[in-house]
Amino acid sequence: MFFKNFNPMTTETVTAKATASPKAGTGLTPSETLKNKQFKMKFTGEHAPQQLDYAFGSDFTLTVHENGTTHKDVPYNALNVRENVVLFTHLIPGTSRGWHCVVDLNTSLITAFETWFGITVPVGGDLMGTREPTHNRDIPREVQRQYHFGYIDNGSGEPAKLHTTTNRLEGYGLYWEYVCGGKMLTFFPSVTCSTNVLLDEPQDTITFTYPSDYLKLSDELFIYAKWGIEFGGEMWLYVIDLFDLKAAGMKLGFDQNDKFNYHMHSAKLTITGQAAHLEKITVIGDKEPPMPALAGGGKGARYAYRPKDIDIPMTRAEVDEAVKASTRIFDTSGPNIMASGYTLDKKYLAGKQFALSYDQVRTPYAWSAKNTPEKLIKEYEYDFTGNEMLKWCELGGQWHEEKYVCFEPAKDIFLYSHMLTGDPDYASVTHAVDFSTGLSTCIYGRIGSWTSEWEVGATVLFGTASGEGIAPAPFSRRHDFSNDLVGYSYAWAYSDVMSSIHTYSSPVSYSWTIFQDDNSGGPTWSSPGFYIKLRPDAYILQWTEENCNGMQGVICFNPRIMHDGGFFYGVGHNGLSLNVTGAYARKMGYFDIMKYFDPKENL
Repeated sequence: MFFKNFNPMTTETVTAKATASPKAGTGLTPSETLKNKQFKMKFTGEHAPQQLDYAFGSDFTLTVHENGTTHKDVPYNALNVRENVVLFTHLIPGTSRGWHCVVDLNTSLITAFETWFGITVPVGGDLMGTREPTHNRDIPREVQRQYHFGYIDNGSGEPAKLHTTTNRLEGYGLYWEYVCGGKMLTFFPSVTCSTNVLLDEPQDTITFTYPSDYLKLSDELFIYAKWGIEFGGEMWLYVIDLFDLKAAGMKLGFDQNDKFNYHMHSAKLTITGQAAHLEKITVIGDKEPPMPALAGGGKGARYAYRPKDIDIPMTRAEVDEAVKASTRIFDTSGPNIMASGYTLDKKYLAGKQFALSYDQVRTPYAWSAKNTPEKLIKEYEYDFTGNEMLKWCELGGQWHEEKYVCFEPAKDIFLYSHMLTGDPDYASVTHAVDFSTGLSTCIYGRIGSWTSEWEVGATVLFGTASGEGIAPAPFSRRHDFSNDLVGYSYAWAYSDVMSSIHTYSSPVSYSWTIFQDDNSGGPTWSSPGFYIKLRPDAYILQWTEENCNGMQGVICFNPRIMHDGGFFYGVGHNGLSLNVTGAYARKMGYFDIMKYFDPKENL
């Protein structure tokens, strides 16, 4: 799903297909709690419906009076969260609009999600609003929403408290075991997004990000809704019971084959861990929307990151033109997506000479083997002629001169990167050379991956180093991929104005979340990535922001000093760049998740 381009569909097709009655999932018994009941709903808020009255029949049909229009014999379905807490759902006949309501008959409080299909989004602008979009595109298949807080009008007037937004789920990690048999990991690093690892999908260890809603019904009951923006446009709505560790929910939308799915489901939950969240401790998220800037943005306004509409995919010809127009190697005067004021101090290798020999070529994911270049340099000789200039050659070959930057992220480990000027794929190499063990690792990055002509593809080489001051390498051991960091969450400070949260949510992927001004987690995205253990005090993390800006990050993290340093490399419409990055870390928490992955699938 992460690499699939979804058919946007047409409004006519969506309306024609979105007519099915909501079905109860396998093993579920629909709730009869609402049978033969009648009530009027009252809602607050700018976009609230003026009328939403219900009369439930005895046969899972209802009559709804909506803003002066009556719809009879409407099929609905319902699940009990608790005895008198019910989630019910239905569509409006003749339309693709729907209502999905959580009713607490004990308190008479209601949260209603109003949904419809279709959105028009700008293309070609940027996140900061400094570049005007070039055009718009329509996505008829994508579910939109507006939630409303309200109550059952029994003549007593509005209650003192209604349901609210909340940050009380922020930081949680959950394992879902569905009654129908599916399994999933979910992480809540943000008050506007969530991340999921679908353990039963073919590409089952990739982390996906979904814009999300978190609403509080009580201290133990919460609504969690997620929206498949960039991934098909479906919606999932759950009521989570933290007392009994269970969830009841529904799914609405179109799958990868444009088939309409509309059904209820339930799951047993396990709390895998909880990461810290850093807002003021007295703030519980009930006073204002999670992203206040969206208030007043129109009905359905919400955070939604659409990277492919910002970093528009490039052809190889466009890549070549962009590289000709601008190539910046360790030049921070231009745009730098990971600009950092907190890099490690540079380490100068001037005067050193050594050789690297790589005898293992590894691909981090099964599918990325397609991306391994036919010709890979496995033997390097180096002569560091200055603080930031080096000469290198393939063993016995022609010497080349390049700019480089080096860090020492852990004692006697030197991490340095440079371009391979003249390479047809604009390749760069990042070496981690451990003088204390004689072991070396290379991340060989090039422009073009197995799915893209412009995003970075990576191959890993493990081997040895030899030269003055370098220990003899062991015969039988090399650096290797590692799962040691899987499950951890860290906050990273790149500068006094740039910070993020990393959650290492699977052996081959992770997510990052940008802090908001109040220190809550805000915009989030995910990408494939991998982890390499050099020593207990040094781990390499690599990721490529696929289906995003296409850039590669390679950093070496030292958990003793809680600091990292590394490089960001790739090409965009503003040209080719290789620059430094680095940040200070703060441990946020741990999720006990490795037991949910198939050991045969792990690195």
